[in-house]
Amino acid sequence: MTQSEIIELENALDSEKLTLQSQLNSDDYKTIKNAEAQAAGKSLPYDPDELHAKHQAWRDRINEIEDEIKRLKALKPDPDDEPTDGQRNEETMAMA
Repeated sequence: MTQSEIIELENALDSEKLTLQSQLNSDDYKTIKNAEAQAAGKSLPYDPDELHAKHQAWRDRINEIEDEIKRLKALKPDPDDEPTDGQRNEETMAMA
């Protein structure tokens, strides 16, 4: 896998992660409405099992994405390990 392919995949995964986090955040109101209804002794407006399953699936996918991003970062060379121009010149001179 090339450096640019790794970066492209990281960007796609980051975008998917942000989308899932946004969905979780925007769906929080349903959990809050259920808690308010329960505290008031009223029926729940949203199915808690369905909400939990959906939210857990999103969280699980976010965790998978984070693991994949870590794996991709490990494939990228560390820029600190790259020889500087001066080091490259010294190596070339030593070979001559």
